[in-house]
Amino acid sequence: MLIWSNRCEYSPERYLLLDRDGVINIDRPDYIKHWNEFIFYPDALAALEQCRKQRIGVILISNQSALNRGLISLEDFWQLHHRMVQAIEANGGTLAAAFYCPHRPEERCSCRKPAPFMLLKAAQMFDIAMQEAVMIGDRPTDVQAAIAAGCRAVLLTRELATGQAPDSDSINPANVTRCSNLLAALADLVESVGP
Repeated sequence: MLIWSNRCEYSPERYLLLDRDGVINIDRPDYIKHWNEFIFYPDALAALEQCRKQRIGVILISNQSALNRGLISLEDFWQLHHRMVQAIEANGGTLAAAFYCPHRPEERCSCRKPAPFMLLKAAQMFDIAMQEAVMIGDRPTDVQAAIAAGCRAVLLTRELATGQAPDSDSINPANVTRCSNLLAALADLVESVGP
């Protein structure tokens, strides 16, 4: 597991756990390997700015198997990460931390979602009560990791580049909220828990 932590300009009053690809940026079937392949969703940048304004700490929890698949070097991966952070900050947002699993599924590591390890490690490091935490992702593995960690799950059902929404029919638990984009998910969360 790879961990990056940032010094926040404020003490977050609560935290939001987010997947990266498909939530912050447009995902690709051939993985994000270069900065020119990293395209932010405009609603994601606006949501991250709102999080900063509302003193919500944002922590990325992301599987990044392109590393162990040999598709991106560790140096290039961190360069991409830092450019993402700079762009988020230039648009008024901030990240508190990022937890990345570099493993391929067949490596059967303990950190790759749907295992809850990265979420639980973030909770431990940032003193987050999991029953009050929210994990937002775009895949069943994000939802499964959230449920296994004991936090609320939100599934983004935004349309993919193909014009189709991701397959979420297998996710039926009553406690899974579905939203069309990150800004809508944030509005729903703020409304449900209050300012």
